[in-house]
Amino acid sequence: MDKERTVKLAKILVVLLIFSVAGYYLYQHALEYGLTKPALVLKVSMNVTSKGTPMINNVTFEQSGVPFFYKRVDSIPNFPEIDVNARINTLSSAPASYWASEHVNFNEQGTYNLRLFFKDGYEPKQGDVLILPIRIISHTGAVAYKTTAFYLWE
Repeated sequence: MDKERTVKLAKILVVLLIFSVAGYYLYQHALEYGLTKPALVLKVSMNVTSKGTPMINNVTFEQSGVPFFYKRVDSIPNFPEIDVNARINTLSSAPASYWASEHVNFNEQGTYNLRLFFKDGYEPKQGDVLILPIRIISHTGAVAYKTTAFYLWE
C-alpha cells in the first residue's frame, strides 16, 4: 500500500517536472514558434533647455514581442516620469496599448527605454499607423512637455 502511494506520487512529480520544463522552453522560444503578442520598444532621448525645461529630442522604435501569456498592464506612475501610450490610425480612437512609463531625473538629460504592450484585440496590423503621445510629467503630476510620435507598423 505504501509502495503504491510512493510510485503514484513519483509519477505525479515527473509529470509536473515535464510540464515545468516544457513551459520554460516555450517561454524562452515563444518568438520562434509564433506564440507572442506584439510589443513596441521606444528609446526616448530627453535633454534640458537653457531655461531648465525638459524636452524630448529623439525617439527610436523597435518592434518586438512578448510571450502570449505575459501579464501586460499599465505601469505604475512614479513622478517625475516620461510616459506614452499608443492609438491606432486616429488620435480619437481608444488607446490600443497600456501606459508605459519610466522614472526620469527631471533636471538632467538621458535616454529612457519604454516598452509598450498592446491590449487584446487591439494588436496593430501591418500598415497601421501608431500615434504615440509622449509626455514628460513633473514631480507634481503636471505635464511639463508633450510631443507626438508616429510609427508605421511593419
